[in-house]
Amino acid sequence: MIDRRGGVSAGTVRARQHYIPGNTTPRSRAWTSILLVTAGLLVGARLPSLAQPMGADQGLYAYVGERILRGERPYLDAWDQKPPAIHYTYALLRSVWPADGVVAAADLLAAAGVAVLLFAIGRALVSRHVGVASALLFLLLSNPAFGRLGGVRVRAQAETFIVLAVTAGIWLLLRSAVGAPRPAFARVTRTAIVNGAGAAGLAGLLFGLAFTYKYNAGIYAAAALGCLAASGAWSVRRITAFVLACSVPAFAALLIFADALQPLYDATIAYNVQYSGETYHGPMDFVAYLFTFPILHARVDALWTLGGAGCLVLLAGARLQPQRLIPVVWVAAGCVSIAVNSSRGLPQYFVQVAPALALAAAWGGAVVTAGAFRAFPRPRAVAVLALGLTLVAVATWRVNQFPKLVEQTVFDLRYMAGGIPRDVYLGRYVDGQKYTALGAAQVAGMMRAHSRPDDPVYLFGFTAAAYVHAERVSASRFFWSRPVIVGFNENQPGYGVQGLLAELERASPAVVALQIHDWAPDVADSARFFLSTPALADWLHTRYRPVTGPAGFDVWIRRE
Repeated sequence: MIDRRGGVSAGTVRARQHYIPGNTTPRSRAWTSILLVTAGLLVGARLPSLAQPMGADQGLYAYVGERILRGERPYLDAWDQKPPAIHYTYALLRSVWPADGVVAAADLLAAAGVAVLLFAIGRALVSRHVGVASALLFLLLSNPAFGRLGGVRVRAQAETFIVLAVTAGIWLLLRSAVGAPRPAFARVTRTAIVNGAGAAGLAGLLFGLAFTYKYNAGIYAAAALGCLAASGAWSVRRITAFVLACSVPAFAALLIFADALQPLYDATIAYNVQYSGETYHGPMDFVAYLFTFPILHARVDALWTLGGAGCLVLLAGARLQPQRLIPVVWVAAGCVSIAVNSSRGLPQYFVQVAPALALAAAWGGAVVTAGAFRAFPRPRAVAVLALGLTLVAVATWRVNQFPKLVEQTVFDLRYMAGGIPRDVYLGRYVDGQKYTALGAAQVAGMMRAHSRPDDPVYLFGFTAAAYVHAERVSASRFFWSRPVIVGFNENQPGYGVQGLLAELERASPAVVALQIHDWAPDVADSARFFLSTPALADWLHTRYRPVTGPAGFDVWIRRE
């Protein structure tokens, strides 16, 4: 039962304390079965995505992961802007299942894990019903298949693993609140395996791990301290354990790259500051984007619509019940993290806020429900809530494209059943810029046809999956083109056009592929830049001859 402040009533706490596992009514068992089946169906709806190709970003991570498995190192042998955790994660994933499907599999498992954690968090903070609603909302509305290209761009991104780490960290912080004066934590107290400083320390490790996926995720550690205060569990011992543990993953990364700190800094800090700064004209531009993008995104993503409304409801009563601030602070931290990325609005940026929004929506709905029963007689309250729920369902249907979700899922199923040829299937996953699954497969085929397994090859563009599919190594550590095109660190040895040219001359790749459409109008497209840069064009025309390649690529093979 929810009390008049939207929390847990004393009667509910007493009932929880006297609850005996297995002593359930047939009605409760039936209800539990229905919920489990619903959650299973929502998870199962993501299974057809296992057939999908990896996205463009995932191709970068997979390539670096493959190099790690062969004894090479990020930033020194394969240069990418992401912090090291995502690359080592993909090395682990590809050691288990070296296929494109591992991307969707990892994303599905992470989503299932987050749903379980949301159920536990909602149950601890408010009630079992809020926990169930949070988990089901998350599974339904965060399905990547709502997005473009069936969601290949957002699956198993760094944000996916940040979400899992942060959600688990929030759950552990709630478990650390043993002895807190809030009755809502009676359930946590009774079932805790670890508590106090131990749980806070484990939570700190997870928040520190999130930082090593993307440095802007460090904002979640600050938000976690706010959650700890709102839970009534603020203590010097817990804070000390949390802060010390937060530093462990970052310290470990520094030890691993102790002999390569400058390349690590250049790739993961200097380049990202430049990349994000390209989209802002000053601090006020950043602030303006921070306060406007949640509203704009709520118009195209129902989870943001419902979660934003839930945050407003929770804020209204936070003075009397501070723990209501937990999902609000969580959402706010996520918004800051998104804005720090840049104002490009790439879909993967928004993934990291989904659990907090689901919790806010479910909790806000519980508060509104309690308020309706206080304000109206029961029959009228039921009617008002039914009308409200109908309006919410209509709004959700209009914002999220459910027919698109169904159509994409059916398309993947048809391919898995053998009803669609491979080329036709991959042809669906072609964006106008940067990404082409079919092109990656076709370029990989040409790389294999015109090189030996130990020959280096080179693709100047944004289709690193071609290296992975061809099982070939890049002739340059700059295995994707944008850092060279924007002139990053071009005055430093080993960077820019001269750094790339030196590596190409030394490796003499068997095949060179130039992507025709990938970056414009942001910066010059790869093929245009390469062929209009005299040093690179002279090297190419002198040593290579053109051959007919797949659409979207200029392909050259080495002269004998």
